[in-house]
Amino acid sequence: MSDPKGYTPEGVKYTFPDDDPYQESNEIYYNMVDFLDDSEVHQIWEIVGKALDRNNIVTTDNESLSVRVYDELTDEDNS
Repeated sequence: MSDPKGYTPEGVKYTFPDDDPYQESNEIYYNMVDFLDDSEVHQIWEIVGKALDRNNIVTTDNESLSVRVYDELTDEDNS
């Protein structure tokens, strides 16, 4: 969890979406790139590259990879 000032408590691995700056909802996400090793990121890039090629999508070669898993906090998570 990170607040608008950039503070992240130790051990917390999720983030609130940008459209919830006051962290009022239960929706959170995990930035999966933070949990993947280099070979896993490379495999994902290969898959994404094939999908781009297959759909004739041309990019600037200045792409970035963002993989998020959205979830909701439960009362159990908050205790």
